[in-house]
Amino acid sequence: MIRAAAGLLLLLLLGTAAVAAPVQGGYVTKKHPSRGIDFRKPKRWNKLPVQPTEEWIRFKLIEPVPEEKRDQRKIQPHIEIIDIPYVADAAPLTGGTGDAPAKPEEEVPAAEDGEEKDEKAEEEEPPPPPLNSWDRYLERELKGWNSELVETLRPKGRGDGVWERAVYHMTRSSKAKGRGARGGNSQRAGYAYVWTRSRERIVVAFGQCAAGDLDELEPIFEEVGTELDLYEPDNREELKWRKRYERDGLRAIDYRTPVRIEATEDGWKVEDTENYIVVYNTSDQPLVRRIVKDLENIRKKYIELFPPSGPIEAVSTVRICSGMSEYYSYGGPRGSAGYWYDVTEELVLPDATKRKKGEKTDKSNTFIILYHEALHQYIHYSAGKLSPHSWFNEGYGDYFSGSEISGGKVKRIGLNPWRLGTIKSAVSARKHVPLEKIIRYEQRDYYKNAGLCYAEGWSIIYFLNTSKVVARHEVWSEILTVYFETLKDAWASQLARLKDEGKEEDATARLAAQKEARVAAVDAAFEDVDIWELEEAWLEFVEELPEPK
Repeated sequence: MIRAAAGLLLLLLLGTAAVAAPVQGGYVTKKHPSRGIDFRKPKRWNKLPVQPTEEWIRFKLIEPVPEEKRDQRKIQPHIEIIDIPYVADAAPLTGGTGDAPAKPEEEVPAAEDGEEKDEKAEEEEPPPPPLNSWDRYLERELKGWNSELVETLRPKGRGDGVWERAVYHMTRSSKAKGRGARGGNSQRAGYAYVWTRSRERIVVAFGQCAAGDLDELEPIFEEVGTELDLYEPDNREELKWRKRYERDGLRAIDYRTPVRIEATEDGWKVEDTENYIVVYNTSDQPLVRRIVKDLENIRKKYIELFPPSGPIEAVSTVRICSGMSEYYSYGGPRGSAGYWYDVTEELVLPDATKRKKGEKTDKSNTFIILYHEALHQYIHYSAGKLSPHSWFNEGYGDYFSGSEISGGKVKRIGLNPWRLGTIKSAVSARKHVPLEKIIRYEQRDYYKNAGLCYAEGWSIIYFLNTSKVVARHEVWSEILTVYFETLKDAWASQLARLKDEGKEEDATARLAAQKEARVAAVDAAFEDVDIWELEEAWLEFVEELPEPK
């Protein structure tokens, strides 16, 4: 009786919260036939694209952050819609198959004291069972969260298409870590609405927020979580776009098709070019048209300076977010203006246009970011999926940020306004990084003093490309060419070695081989260079650059 009374009180409290909750502006149904999931989105909430590396989360809905700091919540409320296709557990081993008996394992003598154990003799751990239930998802992907069944809802559907439904109250200890545990020590809470179709699929709508905001937000979580419409994914759009891409003669159809469909269903617009698929969420159409043209035009300059080690078949996504807020929500690192991520093959940047009433619209920052990140994307494939030293990679990215494009060509490359003042101040105070050190910095070293190193890397590349002193010098004028050509050759040799040793997929071995290729490149490029003489010429060059406006 006590439990029944407590349950009734809980339902009354939840009911009261639902009635008392402020109006949220209504809902709009978002349809996603390629995923077989339609859901109700609160009108004023934002729907964010999900990183391509996400294996289970299909959609993210986030409450906008108020402009006034005093109105902002401790934790930004959001809802994740998770889709887990059913995969059966592996059948238990029975000792053998077919007519022949199982082969007995060879007996391996135990290692004596002081002897190293034979790694092959160590019993390999079996792989974990497939993630095919809510309990397993909770255990592996939501570490630190506690889940308590609140109620079982009436099943939805009929016949073989019945979805069992349950609601779980979610809490997370203040210091827990793991997926969904970001945000310091603030207590989190939420509800998970778990839809299960036996031996086919599990779909979860998981809404979370600060524990103190849960009563207010529970009606929103409930609306989204209980009003899902789940059905068999529809592949008609996929077939349509595959045929269109084939007709248009565009390559990388397997890559382009899902990117386009998912972006379109997320409400983003899409433009295809020969080498890119541009996904954007800005209403500035002239900006998008220029980006589409400039990407292909500046690529011609990249090819001229950095001939690829082989044909580049890859196509990359260029994602233009509506602004910095969306850029950060999508995964942009704080303090960055854009990024190229080779794992997802995405170049991500915000629409960084300065729009102020009474002032001329300034789009220059967007293109400074675009030209920089597009260089990283090209260099990655041109060098054989290898990143050069940061002074070369980041320096050239910033160098191309000064590009002026017209008539389909890069007409000139000017100064980078973001870096000029920093390097002039550092050189004037002689607080720059010595050239002999910065040319060997790995990325982690470069990032320890990123502001200075980025500016110095830009100035080195600008110096080696535009200085008349460098152009007249037989050795200095070849530094950049020798570096890149050696990098490609050294990496090709390292790849061949890794293949011979059976270590192509060994991440540690690949990282070591990449570093060896970079060392070989910088050794060759500066072999006959008096680094102190070069540094004096560079310092003089920087001091003579015009003062920033």
